Amino acid sequence: QDMRKELVYSHFFEILNAKGIKWEWVYAHKKGQHYIHQMANTMGFDWVWRVDDDAIPEPNVLQNLFNYTHKNVGAVGGAIITLPSNFDTSKCTGKIEHINIEPNIQWNYINKVKEVEHLHCSFLYRAGVYDYNLALSKVAHREETLFTYGLFKKGYKILTVPNATSWHLKNPNGGIRSESNEILYGQDETIFNNLINYSDKTIVILTGGMGDHIVFTHVMPDITNPEIFTCYPDIVPGRSIAEAHQLFGNIDAWNVYIKMYQWKWKGSLEDAYRKMYL
Repeated sequence: QDMRKELVYSHFFEILNAKGIKWEWVYAHKKGQHYIHQMANTMGFDWVWRVDDDAIPEPNVLQNLFNYTHKNVGAVGGAIITLPSNFDTSKCTGKIEHINIEPNIQWNYINKVKEVEHLHCSFLYRAGVYDYNLALSKVAHREETLFTYGLFKKGYKILTVPNATSWHLKNPNGGIRSESNEILYGQDETIFNNLINYSDKTIVILTGGMGDHIVFTHVMPDITNPEIFTCYPDIVPGRSIAEAHQLFGNIDAWNVYIKMYQWKWKGSLEDAYRKMYL
């Protein structure tokens, strides 16, 4: 079976070469799919097409998704059909607050363009705007929901569009389906729920030194509805870093120095904080 896969991939790459299409094969690090998605997100491309490994797009999908990539659009998704399921999505709102009481609008054919707040499974997105949540476990439960909702929170439109159907085969093996530890799913669900519960806030987590907190005070008045977790509450009032860990798991996503390294930052610390939180 592995030899068959290698043969198929070999022929596929030969076709790409023959058509003059540049390609690169990048191996994951077995930390979870969100890590490899974040790698693609930060490779310098304008748009990235996220496709689940068990989803088969129809030939027209990428072109039809790309047709909607206007300047105020953050992500575009089409229908993701999983047979024999037949969900009634006619009244779906696509709002994050309804995620546990309605099916995802992508779970049936889409007849017209609709603005939503999050997407599922496979979509085309504007890269380098928002980060995948690497605090999730290796099963990365809810990672695409958090990611597309993050783009929405950044002020971009999230669209579902017609004539862009993929077939979700729901392969029972491989990827996160090989992980049977339900605790990991529960941990991710807790992080997801906590983040959604704070969706009307700008979460600020300050893990730096005293000087970093002083610099942050110049930015704080401009942040919309902040919920602050701080090491120096006498300088920047807020809740403890321990609480941040309990609510959101790994908090490296809020480490301004990690961000500056990822951005190859050459500006000031104050401007880096502005990029993070404004």
